[in-house]
This record gives sequence, C-alpha cells and structure tokens, in this order.
Amino acid sequence: MKQSSANKKLPPVWLVNKINSFRTALLTLNKKIFPGNVVLYEQFQYFWLLPSLHVAATLNIAEVLRNGPKSIEDISNEVHAHSPSLYRVMRSLSSHGIFKEKENRIFTLNRVSMALLDGPGSLRYTIIHHLGIVNWVAMGNLLHTVKTGEDAFTHAHGKPIYDYLSEHPEEYELFDKSMSNLSDMGLPLILQACDFSKACKVADIGGGEGFLLSQVLKTYPKLQGFLFDLPEALVKSETMLESNGVGPRTEIVPGNFFEKIPVSADLYILKNILHNWDDTHCLKILSNIKEAMPDGAQVYIIDMVIPENNSPSISKLLDIQMLGIMEGGRERTCKEFSVLIEKAGLRLQSLIQTIGPLSILIATRKG
Repeated sequence: MKQSSANKKLPPVWLVNKINSFRTALLTLNKKIFPGNVVLYEQFQYFWLLPSLHVAATLNIAEVLRNGPKSIEDISNEVHAHSPSLYRVMRSLSSHGIFKEKENRIFTLNRVSMALLDGPGSLRYTIIHHLGIVNWVAMGNLLHTVKTGEDAFTHAHGKPIYDYLSEHPEEYELFDKSMSNLSDMGLPLILQACDFSKACKVADIGGGEGFLLSQVLKTYPKLQGFLFDLPEALVKSETMLESNGVGPRTEIVPGNFFEKIPVSADLYILKNILHNWDDTHCLKILSNIKEAMPDGAQVYIIDMVIPENNSPSISKLLDIQMLGIMEGGRERTCKEFSVLIEKAGLRLQSLIQTIGPLSILIATRKG
C-alpha cells in the first residue's frame, strides 16, 4: 500500500539543495561537451515521450500492473488496446525509467510508475489533464500568445479556461482531480516548512474542496478552520472535511475573493491562487485579505518563486503554462511578489523555500 504523502519523511532542505546543485552542474557539463544541435535534438525528444505518458495514464496501465508483472498481450487485453502499438509506447516509457521492461515483453511497476496509481502520491489525473488534448491544442497556439499577448487557451477554444471548464463537466472534474493530485504532492512540503502551532484559526482562501485545510487541521488538532471559495467550488467540501474528521472544526464560507473576504483568522492561506491572475486582480485579493485581518495575523502565500538568476527552475517552465493557459496568469519573482504585497498595505516578513518547487511568502500588516 502506498504511504500517505503527508506522512512521508522528507530530506532536509540543505541536502536537497546540494543534490540539485550537483545535478545542475552535471547537466551544464553535458551541454558544454556536446555540440549545441545534439543537445537541442536530445531535449525536444520529450515531445514524443509526453503523449506516451498520457496514454499510459489514461489507460490506467499502472493499475493493471498493481499486483505484479504482466505480458504486453495481457496488458493490451485488459485495457482494450492494439498490442504491437502499446508495446512500442511501453518500451519507450520503460527506457526513460517509467515502468520496467523484463524479458519476453513483460512489464512491471517501478518507483516512478507507481505515481500513476490512484491514491496518495498519485499524479495520474494531473498528467491526464495537463497532457490531454484540451491543453495540448492550447499550447500549440503559444505563438499566437507571444505575438499578441492573448492567452493561447482563449484563442484555441474561444473562451477563457474557467468558462470552458464550467461548460464541460467532464473536463472540470478532471481538472479538479488534477488539482487534488498536486495538492497531495505539495502537502508534505508545506507541513515540513510551515508552523501552524501558534495559530488558533486558519482560513484557506480559494481552498476548493478543502483538501489542504483538512490535512492541516488533522496535523494540528486544536486548530479551527475556515474554508472560503465560490459556492460551486465548495460543492464537495463538506464530504472532504467530514471524511477527514475535521468537519466540526471547520466553517465553510461561500464568497468571492474579488469582492469581500468576511473571515477573521490568525493565519490566511493562499495556495496556488495568485499565479492564476494578473497584478490588478492579485492586488484586489491581497487588499481584501488585509481588510479582514486582525492585528498580528499573517498571510501564507504558497506559490512558486522564480529565481532572479539564470539557473534552471521548474517555475520558469510553469510560467510558460500560465502564459498560454491563464489570461493574465504568471509565476513571479520574490521582488515581484514583494511589490504586490507592499501595494496591498502589507509587508513581506520572510520567504521560506521548501525542498520542492513551492515557496512560502509570509506577509503581515504594515506597522
């Protein structure tokens, strides 16, 4: 059985930074040794790997292999696929460390492909959503964004992503499950980096179904919670909170964070919210939180932070996704976050880097 993501023991930040520095040095050396066209040719090979990964996730091949190795013929029969074609996809994935191929075209799970199993630690729905045709078509229109400034999603589908999702329930459900996968992956990073013990009341602003808040409340049994979001985003929240045993300690508050946030708490969480919006909308969200904050309260802005230097960063690649998919969405540097925070009447108190791509910016009232 897969271990809950929240319960996994994580390595210290200093060790992860050392390993990442060593890895970056090796990749830099590789790029300097080989001709530029060879390096570039190698990098764009992932164009074929990603659709293969989407196929494996969609067909739920990891689940077929949950109880042990199987031949490609048996796998194909269970997922109703063309065996020779599926073999070529599985061979490619296995050669890149996703699944493992044994003799006689037998495949088995490995540490990486276990992340395609549904349950704690899964990225299956994230992969299906992000690599699905809706987003694939949108990102194929990135040139339009670069030339005009209009997001590629709206250009490709005729409307912004949230309007599109509201009209396509199956895609919206997939998007919702994708966000839950990402929340589960980020949860241990947040719990390792953040100390909620000094707070009595915590408010998750734009918290959706309440996965993050429920896990924080489970970890801190004396904490009281507020879950704030649009009414349609809160449909499944009661079930989520009750299933985690934190329903009695949580108040569900429907509303719109662009209008008013009628919640008084010691700590406000904004996880992966600000990167969806342009500066004007972000300023409105932060200003509304500032109006609701009692003296001494803090805001935890949990987002990726783009490094100021030229070092490689997941945040720089995710920024391209935001550029193409979200109207006005973007990842930001610490300086850009600081400017927004100051304009909202707050001040940046500290920045905490986790061992993953997420960072926590802690803001308080000025004065």
